[in-house]
Amino acid sequence: MLLGRAKEVIDKCESEGVTLRLIGGAAIAIIAEEGSKIFSRQYKDADYFGISNQSSKISSALEKIGMTPNKRFNALHGSVRLMFYDPVLETTIDIFLDEFNMCHKIILKNRLNVMKYTIPTSDLLLSKMQIVKITENDYKDILALLHDVNIGDKDDEHTLNVNYIAKLLSDDWGFYKTFSINVDNVKKYASSSYPDYFSSISKKLDEIMEHVEKHPKSMKWKMRSKVGEKVKWYEEPEDVNTNFMQNQ
Repeated sequence: MLLGRAKEVIDKCESEGVTLRLIGGAAIAIIAEEGSKIFSRQYKDADYFGISNQSSKISSALEKIGMTPNKRFNALHGSVRLMFYDPVLETTIDIFLDEFNMCHKIILKNRLNVMKYTIPTSDLLLSKMQIVKITENDYKDILALLHDVNIGDKDDEHTLNVNYIAKLLSDDWGFYKTFSINVDNVKKYASSSYPDYFSSISKKLDEIMEHVEKHPKSMKWKMRSKVGEKVKWYEEPEDVNTNFMQNQ
């Protein structure tokens, strides 16, 4: 029901000229159907990504299909995020706009036409690997995604674009640092919790990191790397954002 409803929302918004794409666990459930079953992920809600210059259109389209806006929240934060109640799923949904800002920033406003229902596969992986205080559900999402997709040079329902990941991480040392730490964390989790899948997951992570390490680093990256861990390299998400990631 959850994924059917999410696709219905996206399709109906599309008919109104509004672009929405799934983000988070529900998006991974669409891309990684087999992996989600293997790693026993249960998804509670569906959250979306949109474009800020469509904020009012998004609100109109969602109200037209029966969703109730959080008027106070939307008035305060409508340029970066919207919040609605979906009576079909009986849950609150979030619509993030332009940028995904948690521990690290991922700019998505020009990436929403790559795939039909979700943000691009590589951005899905990045959105999970950018979390500093990673949870078991995040681990399962990462394993599910890596289990089902191949490493390649494009984003689609079966592939993630390793060149895009390498370029982004080679311009942002802080993100690179968190991603690298989580590569080790994911391997440890897979080894202890899903040993049958450790080898295949580990190989894909190693392939991604090989591309990242080989990619030329920007001057900004090099300068920040000299400072290293002496200065905190990530942001502390607001409580409301932290709750979003943990409830996915």
